[in-house]
Amino acid sequence: MKIILSQDVGGIGKKYDVKEVSDGYARNFLFPKRLAEPATKQTLKLLEKRRVELSKDEAKAKMRLQKLARELNERHIEFTLKTGEDGSVYGSVTKEMILSAIRDHFATKDRIEIFLEHPIKKIGEQMVPVDLKKGIGAKLKIVVRAEE
Repeated sequence: MKIILSQDVGGIGKKYDVKEVSDGYARNFLFPKRLAEPATKQTLKLLEKRRVELSKDEAKAKMRLQKLARELNERHIEFTLKTGEDGSVYGSVTKEMILSAIRDHFATKDRIEIFLEHPIKKIGEQMVPVDLKKGIGAKLKIVVRAEE
């Protein structure tokens, strides 16, 4: 039986894929759990419309992420940490702090992954790789200053 997946199903395929499965599997598992629907002429036409809309949305999202990547590459974020008289740093700049600052400064709710092996615990500048998904990445300059 030909079906259209309504959600990602492990071992079968991803959302909106058209697959051939056994009748019993479709009727007894996929349809009751609303994981798939029968692939009729009408549903296949609707699927094509959805795919066109999704590709447009995907293109818009990619353009938005590319713009955000350009902004991240051009700007920097500053953090202030307490330091001792001997120059030792108290505290650190973590991934969560950087992510929060990105969300505040650039007003984005996109999923962002920051590659930081360990928290930043020294004064100065450091470039941090940022993955914006969909194959788009950026390098964000993090400036850490001593609190006066």
